Amino acid sequence: MESGRYSASDPAPGASAVPEPVELEGFRTPLRLFAARRLGDWTAAEDVAQEVLRVGLEALNTGRIAARELLPGFLFQTAVNVCMHRSRSASREQRALQRFGAGHGEEEGEDSLSAVLSSEQRDRLRSALSELSTEERRILDLTYNQELGSEEIGRRIGSTAGAVRVRRYRAIRRLSEILGVTPPRDREFRR
Repeated sequence: MESGRYSASDPAPGASAVPEPVELEGFRTPLRLFAARRLGDWTAAEDVAQEVLRVGLEALNTGRIAARELLPGFLFQTAVNVCMHRSRSASREQRALQRFGAGHGEEEGEDSLSAVLSSEQRDRLRSALSELSTEERRILDLTYNQELGSEEIGRRIGSTAGAVRVRRYRAIRRLSEILGVTPPRDREFRR
């Protein structure tokens, strides 16, 4: 890769050869327009286009796309999936904010955590978090404080996205048990 332009000219060893060098940069504008129509946000659309191009380059380099004619379909299906993931994440975030904001008026100068949790609740939460393993705390931190998805967390900790989702699910269940609260429904764990 040079100067931010994506291309794939050499397939991975043992992979099917792409008939000719493939320029992915030509797909950036159509992908961005597609994502902007779906998401209604130009900034998010640029992020989607960048992510799709990265996935496309990886697929070409590993031989997952055997012929050039398959590339547009692969890229746009990937764009559909990335847009759906972003929409679901935004929807979950909005619901969580509504749940936390319901009945809690923030006073001037008060941060959102203070508005939601009393001092006693914060102490209980800190104590419960200290009972989790280092790995469980790290996954929860990467998910909720750094707002990373399962794939990125997996890359950072050397695991698969599926394993991250399972570990996060178990960590939240364990935290719920320690705190003595009913855990959220299963579908709210997926990211």
